[in-house]
Amino acid sequence: MKKINAVLLIITGLLGFSGQVFAHTGVLPADGIGYGFMHPFLGLDHTLVMLGVGLWVATQGLAVAGRIVALFLLTMLAGALLGLHGVQFAYVETAILLSLLVIGGLLVMGRLQLPVATVAALVAISAVMHGLAHGSEIPATASAYSYLLGMVAATGLLHLLGLSLGLLLNRGYASLLPRLYGGATALVGAWLLFA
Repeated sequence: MKKINAVLLIITGLLGFSGQVFAHTGVLPADGIGYGFMHPFLGLDHTLVMLGVGLWVATQGLAVAGRIVALFLLTMLAGALLGLHGVQFAYVETAILLSLLVIGGLLVMGRLQLPVATVAALVAISAVMHGLAHGSEIPATASAYSYLLGMVAATGLLHLLGLSLGLLLNRGYASLLPRLYGGATALVGAWLLFA
């Protein structure tokens, strides 16, 4: 029971970093790696998805988890570079909210044996959309590549935290908590999408 309380305290604390529902408001002061690092923590949508990806991959085995996290980070960086160079997608925020529904749904279903191509596609699409949003909003005053380095590091940290929590929770009654987190993530996504 102490492990469950510690996990809930950590998750609540991380969500406390999410002062805004969206990190894509253009109001963050950004001049380098530190602000790039903070960006994923300042939007509830990002924080929920990044932790959710880590929690979900914990149910898939460590070899698969490593590949999925690496795919997410690389495709998010590719999307951020596209956004930095002016590529836009009109429905990027909608796609990000849909990623909350997808990751939340995967967590609710628990251990799921999906084809590798399906998992790769879901992860890559979600990551590219998050990256496009990040990359297109780097202020002109920022060192863009330092900012991106900080953003990728923070995303990796959130994935690693979710993975670590998931591995701790994959035992006994605690295994219900990632499913509850997934349900809450999907509900937040649906609320933001249809509000």
